[in-house]
Amino acid sequence: MLVTSKATGHVGTSGPIDFTPVLREDAETPATMQMAMNVDISLEDAAAALWIVLRGGIELSALDNDRFTHEMVLETIFAEGGNAVAAARDEMNDQPAGSFEAHTAHALRSRVAALYGTGPAVAGQARQCRADRREVAR
Repeated sequence: MLVTSKATGHVGTSGPIDFTPVLREDAETPATMQMAMNVDISLEDAAAALWIVLRGGIELSALDNDRFTHEMVLETIFAEGGNAVAAARDEMNDQPAGSFEAHTAHALRSRVAALYGTGPAVAGQARQCRADRREVAR
């Protein structure tokens, strides 16, 4: 019987989250070493990872589960890589205003903000956010 090794990661303040690194899923060769790294990601990167998850067939309501959502962010960034996340970010930003996809992108950004905060505020500088592809100061 093949055993899938789990990896442990942290996203924001999630605490340790076990996820399946796709390259080890049902691997026939034993794991013989470990890799560890810290990767800085933005809230938009996390939302883009979840965009990929939804495009893969997961229902938006599944992301109501915090632990599952953390796991999907970790697993997707690891499995899909930075290029896919960057492309998903662009795809999210290119959705026509008012479309179902634009509403979905907004829902993902809201979910990510609820889980990970809205990012650090810089003293003396207005925070920026995207709205209808325009930069808007908050």
